[in-house]
Amino acid sequence: MKNYTCLQDVLDDLYETQEIDAGEKYWKEAIKKFATKEGLLKALSHYFELWDREERDRDYLRELLSLEGQKASWCFYYLFEALSSLKDPSFIPQVMRYFLPSGKEVDHWGMEDIWTEMMLQTVADSDLGPTYMHWIMRSLHLLHPGARWAASYFIFNMIYHTFDDMTSGQFPDLPVVDALPLGKRDLVLSLLDEKIERYKQSLEEKKKKILNNVLICITLFTYMLFAFFTSSFVFSSRHINTTLVNI
Repeated sequence: MKNYTCLQDVLDDLYETQEIDAGEKYWKEAIKKFATKEGLLKALSHYFELWDREERDRDYLRELLSLEGQKASWCFYYLFEALSSLKDPSFIPQVMRYFLPSGKEVDHWGMEDIWTEMMLQTVADSDLGPTYMHWIMRSLHLLHPGARWAASYFIFNMIYHTFDDMTSGQFPDLPVVDALPLGKRDLVLSLLDEKIERYKQSLEEKKKKILNNVLICITLFTYMLFAFFTSSFVFSSRHINTTLVNI
């Protein structure tokens, strides 16, 4: 590794490299060496603005993202991911603005999954400790109204992380129960209602699938019984006829 003296040295080198998406381990280690919350957040804002500008200036039907935009997007990627190394969830409120709105009615460029998945996992990271849930709940209202997809992901993961480690005979800690009241009431209730409704729909679909499978099994079983008794009847008739002929 080069003898970098600060985070900006690493980012300048990263920005100028010809293979910015290669050497992932190298760039991660170099950035984490100088990682501080203030430094990472300041750099994130800078490179996101560069990326955003290039995305807005291009013609999506005719042009690929400019080289400058691609470089800025990868700098953003490594910087955001490095936030997890801080082991301090207090960065969460300041990164909510990077979860972009989506949907047909939203006129905005969108990130590819490789970025959004990393960002979601960095924020909803159980390694940050259970207090990350408190920071998320206090920050949900900072998301763009069109980024409810991110809020839904956070709610699901908080519930999952709460109940995943449950063991029999021991009453579990319930950090998500403590965290939920910290969010804005109307927003939290609407997200929970959406989640419950999706679970209901999923259960109904599974119920229909099970019933269809049962009906198919009953139909096949009935057909097999019919075939069995029909073949037995034919065999018996032939046996009787053969016996009568012999007599």
